[in-house]
Amino acid sequence: MGVISRKIENFQRFLLGAFYNYGYFLACHPFWFLVVPWIVCGALSVGILTVNPEIDSEVLYAPMHSRAIDDRDTVERYFPEQSGHNFHLFSQNRLVPVGFAIFRSRKRHVIFYEDVLEEIRAFRDDVASITVTDQGRNYTYTDLCAKSHGNCFVDGEFLLTRQFKTALDLGYVKFPIWTPRNEPINMRRLVGQVIVSNGTLESANSIQLSFPMRRDTPEMERLSLKWELEYIRFMETVNLSKAELAYAASQSLDIELDRGTTGDVSLFALTFAFMIIYAMIASSGGDCVSTRSLLANAGVLATGLGIVAAFGFISASGVSFVNISGIMPFLTLGIGVDDMFLLMSGWSETLSMPDLNVPERIGTVFKKAGIGITITSVTDFLAFMVGSSSVFLSVKNFCIYTAVTVLLCYFSNASIFGACLTLHGRRVFSRRHTLTCLPVSKSREHLQAEGGACYAMVCGGQIPTRPSQDQSICEKGPQTALTKMLMFTPVRVLVLLLFAVYLGVAIWGCTRLKQGLDLSNLMLTSSYFYKYQTWLQQDFGEWVPVSFVTIGAREYSSPEALQKMQDLLTTVHQHASMDPEMESCWLTSLAKTDFYNTSSDSAFISGLQDFLATETRFYNDVVFDSANETVIASRCHVSSTKLIDSNDESDMMTGVREIADASAAHVFAYAEAFVLIEQYVTILWSTFKTVGSTLAVMLVVTIVFLPQPVIVGLVMFQVIMILVGVFGFMAHWDLTLSSVTMVLLIMSVGFSVDFCAHVCTAYMVSDETTRHARALDSIVHASGPILNGGFSSMLGVLVLSVTESYIFKAFFKVMLLVITFGAAHAILLVPVLLSFIGPNTHMRLEKSDGSDQRLIHTSGTLSSSGEASVSYGSVADRVIVIPASKKKFSPVMPQTQNGVYSKNTADSLDECDYQFQNNSSQARHYM
Repeated sequence: MGVISRKIENFQRFLLGAFYNYGYFLACHPFWFLVVPWIVCGALSVGILTVNPEIDSEVLYAPMHSRAIDDRDTVERYFPEQSGHNFHLFSQNRLVPVGFAIFRSRKRHVIFYEDVLEEIRAFRDDVASITVTDQGRNYTYTDLCAKSHGNCFVDGEFLLTRQFKTALDLGYVKFPIWTPRNEPINMRRLVGQVIVSNGTLESANSIQLSFPMRRDTPEMERLSLKWELEYIRFMETVNLSKAELAYAASQSLDIELDRGTTGDVSLFALTFAFMIIYAMIASSGGDCVSTRSLLANAGVLATGLGIVAAFGFISASGVSFVNISGIMPFLTLGIGVDDMFLLMSGWSETLSMPDLNVPERIGTVFKKAGIGITITSVTDFLAFMVGSSSVFLSVKNFCIYTAVTVLLCYFSNASIFGACLTLHGRRVFSRRHTLTCLPVSKSREHLQAEGGACYAMVCGGQIPTRPSQDQSICEKGPQTALTKMLMFTPVRVLVLLLFAVYLGVAIWGCTRLKQGLDLSNLMLTSSYFYKYQTWLQQDFGEWVPVSFVTIGAREYSSPEALQKMQDLLTTVHQHASMDPEMESCWLTSLAKTDFYNTSSDSAFISGLQDFLATETRFYNDVVFDSANETVIASRCHVSSTKLIDSNDESDMMTGVREIADASAAHVFAYAEAFVLIEQYVTILWSTFKTVGSTLAVMLVVTIVFLPQPVIVGLVMFQVIMILVGVFGFMAHWDLTLSSVTMVLLIMSVGFSVDFCAHVCTAYMVSDETTRHARALDSIVHASGPILNGGFSSMLGVLVLSVTESYIFKAFFKVMLLVITFGAAHAILLVPVLLSFIGPNTHMRLEKSDGSDQRLIHTSGTLSSSGEASVSYGSVADRVIVIPASKKKFSPVMPQTQNGVYSKNTADSLDECDYQFQNNSSQARHYM
């Protein structure tokens, strides 16, 4: 164990030394670190011009390479699209372009009164007059409509006929299944809010019509989609006096989903303003010399620059922009500002070290905060990179965008903000005013003694010598309050009890968490599509037609083939999710006719072809070989019952698939709706897999940056506790497990590590000797940045609480949970646990052999040649060599005159073109 401890200690010292060296080098060349990143980020941001948005809801939210997509490819390979001449609702391979309309009578249950029907007929005629122009040619509805028996097919149109009105008045219309011409009609799809007596429809309050369009060729599909957009524009102008209207089209989900997210991205400007204001307030301590308000602005701007650069870089790389990526700026801005507060806190701590010059102070800042901000960025970056392996394109692309943004924001903070911090340090230790940069000669106390209180507040200042002299109440308050009460034993016991209760409530919530995402929830509540979906669920519900498809030649002429199909359909009808009265099967229907001839295969085929010539509704369901001698593919159809939510849909899909897979009929179950329903059965496993992989990566990162077994175990334990809390309270807040919340859970893993790592890092680098004292020290160093970073992040997403967008509202809720739980664990539970079980070792800055090899300048000598050398860094065999031509040499803080650097002394701070000399080889090389 001694060898392992020494190796861990050496590695820790190496990390600290590396961060110190970087900070020192940056402080010697701040203008390079300020200008070059701006140029690079500016060049990358040009890529925004190439952004390629993806709004297809199927592409975004259906799992890639799913069984449903593979089954659809098979179906489309064998069954050609027939919407141009023989359209049938059951035989759709995928949803055709279509316009929907729901009518509700303004007076209760009078939808079938003649005056109401006449108004709806006029509406139908107006829809039929919609035309589109393409390449100078006009296309009418008749040119583009889906056709059946040579006429445009309008689903539900028979409800408008006088024959139906007569049948209704005479009591001939049955409900819920009506069979006027040997083909059952599910009236629940078309008529809503009904009054039924003894299975006979008497009246209703709503009806639904749909206008399917052609997609039998790519050109027809393109024109139909164009007509559909005209349909939406037309519907915006419709005003009926006898009925209310709700409408939608096949593209409505994509259009409104995109509008529901991109429309609220403009809130980012408000968030950016809030961040700047809060950062200025939180860093407004001190006087006109020491205040860091303008420095905080630089931190927010550096983060914003990283966001823009990442957006441009990813867009130029060809990754499509998905609507859920609209939450990325809100997320990464919070991460960047959190890093900024850590760096500024590290700067404040150096004020109590009077013997350091500015480069040494910046080196010390990165030594203290470098591990914290690196863990923050690396964990978030890796968490999102793991998330980019998701089977959902929306999650995949969002994670790519966010991962790169986190990385570029990290580099922006480490370079641009580091350079600004250096310039801030030079100004402070030159005792210059924060706004005018003019020398400040008198302190506030001195000016107040002279009688000018207001003038003293604005123009009085001095070089700070302790952290409290430049910290605001936002930074000092948490330290003072927590250190005074948290480490009392009764308080520590109370904290443990409260978190035990929290964990119990969270676990209970996990048992109530639902899966699935109703895509209509993604719509703005003011959207026309939201209104349509609401009416659809209230009056009609979802009814999914399901096909049982057989591929390959089969002996259909044998009685066994018929029996297998009948057994399959009987089993399907017994399933709770399937309607026992809805069935459309060519084989069972054929068996009931005189065309059914099983004497030979050729006789069977001949009878089948004659049957299809008379029953054209089955024509789309049987495919012959090129010689018309063998059936090479066929399908039979059934229908689901009314499906209330995504759980019903997933249960139905898995149920019929299990029945089909177990059937002797050699079929598979397919419905065009399965492509989207697939997400409901995939999301749980996908979430566990992605979050589990992310946790494994976080474990590795924690081991690398905090290589202490107790600390690693504590961090991972806290991360799991926070995740359980987020999962559980999602259920309490009516959020479901879906592809939208999945990306937020991936985010939660990274954030959870960030919060805990800050406290554990402060504990490990503390110079105190007892667990209790080091736990207190970790509160002093980490509580302010954690609370300020968390509060600023919460402030950044607060504007999303008023949005209509489900995605942004879900993001706000989960962010609120993550920040609240993460901060509470970090500043309450983690210090308490560390005070009980924290490791006794700490990251020693000296070498273990006892030599005084510290991470600051500790000794200086002057050679006979006039060269000055000083021990530096954690590298044992290197010293800094300053040539004799450099007449100023000061291994400690340069002398001041009346608290202000002289010009020559200030100039000496800029002379950082030092060299390293290797003691073993006497070889010189530049940094």
